[in-house]
Amino acid sequence: MVQKTKFFVMACMAAMLACHPQNMLAADRNDGNNQQKTVMNNILTRTSVRTYQARSVEKSKIDNLLRAAMAAPSAVDKRPWHFIVVTDKTVLKALSEANPNAGMAAEAPLAIVVCGDMNKALTGGGREFWVQDASAASENILLAANGMGLGAVWTGTYPSKERCAAVSKVLNLPEHIVPLNTIVIGYPESGNMPKDKFDAANISYNTFGGAEPATPDTAGSSEDFKNFDVLTDFDVNPFTFFAGHGLLLAAGSEGHFNEMTIGWGTLGTLWGHPRPVVTVYVAQKRYTREFMEKNKYFTIMHFKDEKILEYMGTVSGRNADKAKVLGLHVKYTENGTPYFEEADMVIECETMYADNFNKKAFRNDTPKDFYARFPDGIHTFYIGEVVKAMKKGE
Repeated sequence: MVQKTKFFVMACMAAMLACHPQNMLAADRNDGNNQQKTVMNNILTRTSVRTYQARSVEKSKIDNLLRAAMAAPSAVDKRPWHFIVVTDKTVLKALSEANPNAGMAAEAPLAIVVCGDMNKALTGGGREFWVQDASAASENILLAANGMGLGAVWTGTYPSKERCAAVSKVLNLPEHIVPLNTIVIGYPESGNMPKDKFDAANISYNTFGGAEPATPDTAGSSEDFKNFDVLTDFDVNPFTFFAGHGLLLAAGSEGHFNEMTIGWGTLGTLWGHPRPVVTVYVAQKRYTREFMEKNKYFTIMHFKDEKILEYMGTVSGRNADKAKVLGLHVKYTENGTPYFEEADMVIECETMYADNFNKKAFRNDTPKDFYARFPDGIHTFYIGEVVKAMKKGE
């Protein structure tokens, strides 16, 4: 009975702690940060996809695309849109011929023709707001498609009179329905590389041509880090330091670097050198290897946020600016080595030795079996002496 009562009290205390306002706010903040990263990743990785697999798009996904479209804002909440869902191969082919930029529709499983309904549009000078409303709905379709693993491309129709007439004829549209575009959709045949389209030259502040106001960066600061001696103040089990979700490895120079998640590594001493060493392993096909080969220094970083390492381990720097997607803030050591303010521990190393594994030197089946099924080539190991170590203050 005493044990049961004790357990009940402990359970109540745990529930009270979980429901404490500060803990709930912290959980909300974590959820909010994760949601923000997911949303930004979906936006920044969207591409125009023009080749598709020979498989149909499920009705449930089509329904969700339409729900996303109709969640768009519209002037005075008029919602002056109409959507024609096209899955018939004959009609898809006809659409590809009606619009010279929609040729891919002939091989696609799905198209959604986004139209304006003039019977629902504003009257007078506000009539053309239907274009903005239908465009917002179109962008929602593109983002929803990307989020569901589909590929899509916007092919314009309006305001070309010839295209509008041709598409209207194919779809038998009444006079008050005006086609804005044809969004061609399907499962991507291959992955497209997202483009980083951000250009600060396109931004003005307060007035045209106005410079960005000087404001303090409150997102974090290198002052939050304190130098520490890895020989006396490193309190992590070296056998598990690289385990779990791994660490982040970064190499390069200011403005030109890459980072990747690593799960292999060793800590120790070598060659009687007075400073400890870190060994990291990078496969030949990894983008980060190019930066490891060209630069003298590298950093390894520990993060409390496992989502950062999960993303960094699944997306290549060849395809996206991963730090920008995650909202990370880059800083550089005195040696010009990149690291991120959001890390809770940073160890900078100077490479002393690098070489590839020699398959002929494998002594048992473990490495042989691994590389028999590993697609990214043999690993290069980099031995670096620790030149700087920082961690966030307690």
